[in-house]
Amino acid sequence: MFSSGMLFVLAGPSGAGKTTLAHHLVDKYEGTEFSVSTTTRPSRGEEIHGEDYFFVDDGEFTRRVENSYFLEWAQVHGNRYGTEGSWVRKQMARGRSVVLDIDVQGAVQVKEAMPSAVLIFVLPASSDVLCNRLEQRNTDSGKTVEKRMKAAAGEVSVMGVFDYFICNDVLEKAKSGVETIFLAEKMKLQNIGWPVQALDYHGGYVNGLDFWRGKRVVVSSGPTREMIDEVRFVSNRSSGLMGVSLAEAFLAAGAEVVLVSGPAFNMKPPGPVRLVKVGSANDMLAALKEEVLCADLLVMAAAIADFTPVSAASGKLKRSQGGISIALEPTPDITVSLAPPCPVLSFALEYGETAVERARSKMKRKGAVAIFLNMGNRPSEGMETACNSGTILFASSEKSVEIPFGSKKFVALGIAAALGREMENSDNG
Repeated sequence: MFSSGMLFVLAGPSGAGKTTLAHHLVDKYEGTEFSVSTTTRPSRGEEIHGEDYFFVDDGEFTRRVENSYFLEWAQVHGNRYGTEGSWVRKQMARGRSVVLDIDVQGAVQVKEAMPSAVLIFVLPASSDVLCNRLEQRNTDSGKTVEKRMKAAAGEVSVMGVFDYFICNDVLEKAKSGVETIFLAEKMKLQNIGWPVQALDYHGGYVNGLDFWRGKRVVVSSGPTREMIDEVRFVSNRSSGLMGVSLAEAFLAAGAEVVLVSGPAFNMKPPGPVRLVKVGSANDMLAALKEEVLCADLLVMAAAIADFTPVSAASGKLKRSQGGISIALEPTPDITVSLAPPCPVLSFALEYGETAVERARSKMKRKGAVAIFLNMGNRPSEGMETACNSGTILFASSEKSVEIPFGSKKFVALGIAAALGREMENSDNG
C-alpha cells in the first residue's frame, strides 16, 4: 500500500555542521531527497545555482512570498531563505523523504505548517567550539562571527520546540545518531497506509480504496472553540484522531488530501496532507467554502460545537466579578450552509435504540451520500479514545456496512474502502 515520505529538518546555529549531516542522510538512504533552498544572498565561492541554492533577487523572493510559494521562509543575517512547499509535498506524496538544512526560525515555521515534520537540533560540544569553527571557515569577518554567536544564543533558546538533539562533536558519532533517528521515524505506522503483512488477516477489508486514487478529498476534523473571552471557550471532547486517521486512509488510497482541523490534540497528519488550521465554527465554514470547490469528497468528521456565545468578552473575565451568565446561540450547520458541490460523508454519534433512524434522518437533512454511525455508550470507543467501531449507512439504499472494532486508523481504512465500493457501484450503475 501507499507509504508516505517524511520530512526531516536539521537546524542549528551557523557552523554547527547540519549541512554535512543532512547530505549524509541523502547519500546513505535511497528514496531521500535534499531540498535546495531559495535565497537572496549572493553565491559564495563555487556554489552552483540549483544545487547549493536557488539564487534570486529581493523582488522575486517577495513575489514568491505573496503567492504562498514557501513552506517556510526567514530572514537570517540580512538575507532571506525559503523552502518551496509544493515541491516538498509532491516528493512526500511519491513516498520519498525530504531532508531540509535550514535555520532555526524556518524549522519552527515548518513544525507549525507540518506538525509531522521531524525536527533535529544540531550543536557542537560547546560555544567555544562553534566560535572556532566559524573563525576557521575564513568566509566571515570578526564582526560577522560575533553576530553569528549572538544569534546562536537566541537559536538555542528555542531548542525545546525540536524533537531531537544531536551533539556534533565527533562526526561519525553524530552521523550514527542522525541515522538512528531517521530509521526509527521511518518505521512509525503514521507513515504507512497499512502494512501489507497485515492485510491477509482481514480479507477484502480494503477493497474499494483504489476508487480514491487521484481524487481530491477534504476532511474536517477536531472540535471548534467558541470563545467566551480571550481565554475561555465552549467546545467538546473531540481529540481529532478520527479526522487525522481518515486523512491517512484517503492518502493511503492515493488521494490528494486536505485536512481542515479545529484546535485538536491530534493534528499531525502525514506530510503530504495539507493542514488548514481553524478556530471557530464560522472559521471552519469559511475555510471549507474555499476547499470544497474542486473536491471529489467532503468528509465531515469534525465535532463542531452546536452553540456559541452571543458575544465574547475582551480580555479575561475575573473571578472577582462574581457569577456570570452566558447567552448562547446555535452555530451554523456547516454541511447545510455549504451545500457542497461534491458528495459528503457525514458522521453521527448517537445513543439509544433509535440511533439508526436518527442517523438516517441526519444524513438526509445534510444531503450526504453516506453517514458513519458510532454509538456513544460503548466503552473504549469514540471521543478521546484510540479505537472505534460503527456502521456506514448509505443514502442510495437500505443496506449498511459494519466496521469492526479496531484502532481509528483501522476503522478509517474500512470507512474509506466501503464508501469507495459504494461510489464505484453507483458510477457503474
